[in-house]
Amino acid sequence: MKLNAKTIIFFLFCHLLTAQNKFSISGSISSKYKDADIVLYSKRSGFIRIKTKEKKGQFYFTGEMKYDYDQAFLSVDKENINLGITSFFIGGGNFKIDIQEINKVDSLNNIHFSNVPFVKEKKIYEEMTTPYKDSVQLAFNIYSNLKHDKLKRYDKDSLWSIVSNSRKKLLAQKVKFMELFPNDYISLYYLNTEIINTIHPITINELNAIYTKFSNDLKETELGKSIGAYIKKKQSLTVGNTLPNFSFKSNEGQNFDLSSFYNNKKLVLLCFWGSGCAPCIKKIPTLKTLNEKYETKGLQLISVSLDPQVDYWFSSLKKYEMPWLQTCDIRDYNQGRSIGKLLDVTNMPQYFLIDNTGKLVYHNEQSNDDENFTVLLKILDSQLQ
Repeated sequence: MKLNAKTIIFFLFCHLLTAQNKFSISGSISSKYKDADIVLYSKRSGFIRIKTKEKKGQFYFTGEMKYDYDQAFLSVDKENINLGITSFFIGGGNFKIDIQEINKVDSLNNIHFSNVPFVKEKKIYEEMTTPYKDSVQLAFNIYSNLKHDKLKRYDKDSLWSIVSNSRKKLLAQKVKFMELFPNDYISLYYLNTEIINTIHPITINELNAIYTKFSNDLKETELGKSIGAYIKKKQSLTVGNTLPNFSFKSNEGQNFDLSSFYNNKKLVLLCFWGSGCAPCIKKIPTLKTLNEKYETKGLQLISVSLDPQVDYWFSSLKKYEMPWLQTCDIRDYNQGRSIGKLLDVTNMPQYFLIDNTGKLVYHNEQSNDDENFTVLLKILDSQLQ
């Protein structure tokens, strides 16, 4: 069969696209790791997990990338015992790795990378953020170990304040790195994995400010477009926009739609919380006061627990006795559609005040409210006469 020029060009183009997504890793490793199993994997399924074995001080991987770049993790094991792990970025292409020493702590490794992208940038990011991550973890561990003890409320609040301040400092370091490398894919990657998909309380305006500083080339990547779409979704959930409807079942077995309250209530306050969330528990007395004062004036409170197990939720309901509608964001109560994901709730507590047209009129973070609900109370007083 004779192929014309257009057909040949088309096949060459398709081959080029496929080749760009393939990678190979040639590795050498110290003789102390003789016969070790070497595993390469991605935590976000960027490529299929690969396992090989050391042979005469060498190892080799080939695979195909799902994304432009991804963080790969390489683990060295022997007789089902992990000897060490390292991480690095790969994309389509050929890479070389020389492992002289590998440990369970990446900073102790003696590994040389050739043609591997973002090695320098990854090191800078870790130097900028690791001390702050350690501070956050230490503060949170202290808080977790002591929160169930009989501490004074002041002490508990002070400990949580330290955790929150540590997280803010860590977030500031992450943002600073992205400002230093606005043209590098690694910044886009860390925005997605280290900010969007973590517990950092960041507003949509702050998130968009980071994103807009990235180059147009980054925004046009698959990940860049995905983050752009995510930001647009977040913007649709800002004050002034109509929130999506959802269905739920209460702890007493009653079925409701959010929109069903718009007919007989002036305002609906959605309260996202969890039994292990200290700031959430702290707000319960205030919510009880709000319910007592405004329920008869047209306010409907709905608490949505983000507890992963129904037993935790029911135990907390019994303990804290909240006399308003309660539901939990698990399959048996959210009708198979996560309420938290629908409204992009990634941290707690969060409060959404919705008017009887379905429009969001208040959100504790977007409205920059304080611990005393000063902004919320002004809105309730003005609209519930």
